[in-house]
Amino acid sequence: MKILHLSDPHINSDILYKIDAQTRFKLALKHIVNNHSDADILIITGDLTHYGNDESYKMFIKILEELELPDHLYPKLILGNHDNRENFKKNFPDIKTDQNGFVQYYENFGNKTFIFLDTNLAGTDEGHLCAQRQEWLINALKKEQQNKIYLFMHHNPLALGQISSDAIGLIQKDEFKKILLQFQNSIQHIFFGHQHITSSGKYLDITFSSPRSTWQPLIPNFADRYRLGTANTDPNYNVVLLSDDSLIVHSEDFLKTEVNWFTEE
Repeated sequence: MKILHLSDPHINSDILYKIDAQTRFKLALKHIVNNHSDADILIITGDLTHYGNDESYKMFIKILEELELPDHLYPKLILGNHDNRENFKKNFPDIKTDQNGFVQYYENFGNKTFIFLDTNLAGTDEGHLCAQRQEWLINALKKEQQNKIYLFMHHNPLALGQISSDAIGLIQKDEFKKILLQFQNSIQHIFFGHQHITSSGKYLDITFSSPRSTWQPLIPNFADRYRLGTANTDPNYNVVLLSDDSLIVHSEDFLKTEVNWFTEE
């Protein structure tokens, strides 16, 4: 199975911080059409827009329509901290929500279950998974625990540097940790975005990964303390190759289009 994981396009009518988010998102999607039409699924893990307004969601939809993605690659979407839940639901009425109106749902692919989480809370950049959302997740995990489960969320569920540096990750880290431990044998991988950096590792014996933003990639530094900064580095999305016995994550720096491919003599 081939999964395309893209995050944080931050679509907006204006150019923000001298970077055109619309152009970069279009280039990413064009790269996908030209190189990965054989993928099974495309997932965008939040911050679809920068301000969550109706105009920006309409721009987002227009870009998807203009790029003519194959029908099977129309993206699975979740919310980020820059999104607005009500405007999102108005513009994407076909995307499922849970019984409390949160944008949470899951889909099965054979013996694999992809669970999509809503960690948005209006008025803050922090990630939140309230008691209602936790209950929904636990019920979904119980129902699908015989499958291999993959979680998709916007906010990072663990600190990526020192814990004191992570002011805008998931707030309910301890509660989420308990859920992960309860279903540790079923959960295979956690996909997230939010920090705009490429990361990967293992947490509670569960692997995780995140791509950079397609809009504004950031650079982490660990010289004397964990910090983030902007730099002249490429945006990307991830290509995940998933089989019964492996999960491999590749980074696609989609602005690099002039490639000298090796050929057999």
